Amino acid sequence: MTIDILSASTEKILSKAIKAESEAVDLYKKLKKSVNNFVLKEKLAFLISEEKKHHKMLEVLFSKMFPGKSPDRKEKSLIPRLTIALNEEMSVPDMLELGMEAEKAAEEVYDSLSQEVDERGVQEILQYLASMEHGHYSLLKGEYDLCIRDEMYFERGDFQYDMVHIGP
Repeated sequence: MTIDILSASTEKILSKAIKAESEAVDLYKKLKKSVNNFVLKEKLAFLISEEKKHHKMLEVLFSKMFPGKSPDRKEKSLIPRLTIALNEEMSVPDMLELGMEAEKAAEEVYDSLSQEVDERGVQEILQYLASMEHGHYSLLKGEYDLCIRDEMYFERGDFQYDMVHIGP
């Protein structure tokens, strides 16, 4: 984890998390443009939608916890490497790996923060987000593993080999 949850304020952590969700959307959009595989494109569209929802949930949570304040838009990201990577050329496996790192960090932050706040409703929201990020990590890990086993996987517009089963 790139942030010390015990030494940072909840306001600062939430600002970083809001920024991280926005950067995750940007990463998944960039990744979606880099692939032809329709299954992977649909999974990335799902992740984009999910991260947008998380961003909105965190903004609402922030406004309830800190009335009259706005998240610090200049706050550094939870994953500084993600900020840099958005402006660089990267391979699809590298972007998937970075997405996995971001999802894992977000899960850890939400889980840790849920243990630091007192309000039960806020704890439940943060635990929900941690759980969702864990699922996103697993989804990305599966796609990453496919890309490593088959370097043409993400480039194929359709499947040109026998696939017994697509899906869960």
